[in-house]
Amino acid sequence: MKAQDFLIEKLRELSSKYEDVKIRYEYRANTQSHIIEIIPLSFFDKNAEYLLDETNIERLFEELYPSENIVFISEGSLIEIRKADLELGYNKLVFDNDKLIPEYEVLEYTNLLELGGYCNYALAA
Repeated sequence: MKAQDFLIEKLRELSSKYEDVKIRYEYRANTQSHIIEIIPLSFFDKNAEYLLDETNIERLFEELYPSENIVFISEGSLIEIRKADLELGYNKLVFDNDKLIPEYEVLEYTNLLELGGYCNYALAA
């Protein structure tokens, strides 16, 4: 299994297990580096279980692919994702009350508007 395939599989597992995170992944062939962005930073700062999962992925990756590099980053990192090869968790809308709305519900509402549905944008004073 190629390193990219291994990481994509592991990142999908992380995304399924931790629905509150957003994950982006980029492979840079020139440096054989795999960059993984996990946000928000506050999520994994306080989550020991997640940190253990991340450490296990990193350890296993380094055993299987010793000639390649893996880097986990988050908000404010000096390294940035330039062109994501994979994005997970970005298809959900989160509102101030932390309610998640699945992408298909948003699309259904958008399609209704495109089909001539009515929306009243008036605000009560």
